[in-house]
Amino acid sequence: MPGATISLDAALKERLAALAKQAGQPVDDFVEALLRRIADADVRFDRGVPVFPRRPGAPTLSSKDVHRLADTASE
Repeated sequence: MPGATISLDAALKERLAALAKQAGQPVDDFVEALLRRIADADVRFDRGVPVFPRRPGAPTLSSKDVHRLADTASE
């Protein structure tokens, strides 16, 4: 969809600018690269939420693993 317009709210603009600065890139270049990676990805939407396919060989986390990791992260 060449020439499409994407509108961002102020909070998202601020966050993207911070991430671009952290990456040492101009914000326009950073956002363009990010959008290209998303466009090239094998992604589908489930009720408006992007769902990316599992990478081959990636581990599957159980509920127990997720709870353990969440508890460890909050310490």
